[in-house]
Amino acid sequence: MKSITKRKLTIFLCLCVIVVFTACQKADKTGTPSLTDATTSEASSNHVNSAFSKAQSPITTETETTTDAGTQTISTIMGDVTVPLNPTKIVALGNPGDLVAMGIKPIAGDNKINLFDGILTEDIYTYITSDDYEGIMALEPDLILIASTPAQADYDKLTAIAPTVVTEAYSTSLSDRITFVGKVIGKEAEAKKALSDFESQAEAYKAQLIKAGIENKTITVMEGTYLFGDKYGRGADIVYNYLGFRAPDKLQEVFTRGDMYLEVSMEVLPQYCGDYILSSVWEGSEDPSQNAVWNSIPAVKDGHVIKIDFSDYFSRDLYTSGKQMKMLVEALLALK
Repeated sequence: MKSITKRKLTIFLCLCVIVVFTACQKADKTGTPSLTDATTSEASSNHVNSAFSKAQSPITTETETTTDAGTQTISTIMGDVTVPLNPTKIVALGNPGDLVAMGIKPIAGDNKINLFDGILTEDIYTYITSDDYEGIMALEPDLILIASTPAQADYDKLTAIAPTVVTEAYSTSLSDRITFVGKVIGKEAEAKKALSDFESQAEAYKAQLIKAGIENKTITVMEGTYLFGDKYGRGADIVYNYLGFRAPDKLQEVFTRGDMYLEVSMEVLPQYCGDYILSSVWEGSEDPSQNAVWNSIPAVKDGHVIKIDFSDYFSRDLYTSGKQMKMLVEALLALK
């Protein structure tokens, strides 16, 4: 008991030093921009927001075993990280459902427990945010996974607690991310099976859509007046990469050059809408359906709009994606 208390005190003192040190300096890196980071000014030529979120470099999945048989070194966007071969106390700051899909139960994460249908319970899982450093430290994790690249100062605070690996969830495919995470936590076979099960499920759903005549169609995934590419959540990853839908050509041009999302004005929105629309809004955002332009869009006239709950489609982890895919296919078939 004394050794555990002493270890906690040591980690806490290290963390305090880092906080004081980094407060006097500017962070070397900035995190992945959120939707609120996009500028609100529009380009005068086409009314399209001129600030886009660019995808980061792909994750590096190469690993090498160190001289310590109980660890391995992982190459990441933040540099090489030495992690335990079989971590048992994982804090997942972003996509804890990736672990759940592999049959692994994280001890904490930033998704609410109700999303996991009773698989995770309060006696083994703690909801926690990425900036609750004292709370994370108290859990004594042996590995921290974080979804997107943090500021250097924030990363330093996390690494003072436990080895921290950035999974770059918003710049890589779901398949690549799951494969990478499986390697990091020493569960490659489990990751492979989880992906295989998901892909088989997707093929079965895709066959249902084809049988119903929903084939070679375009779809626009939007939240307010933000339009999403295939590496974002809100169902975009699922419909574009697994269910056979394409983005409209004008929208695909944007995503092909590396932009992850696009904000447009209502005046030009019809140019970016496909045969189907997957639409959600969040509190305080613009609801395009309240604008007169909305009713002029062909997909709206055809009744091909699926309104989704923002909270159900925010995450794009493997476990949640399986549930989202089922709901989306049921909704699409109901439109027929």
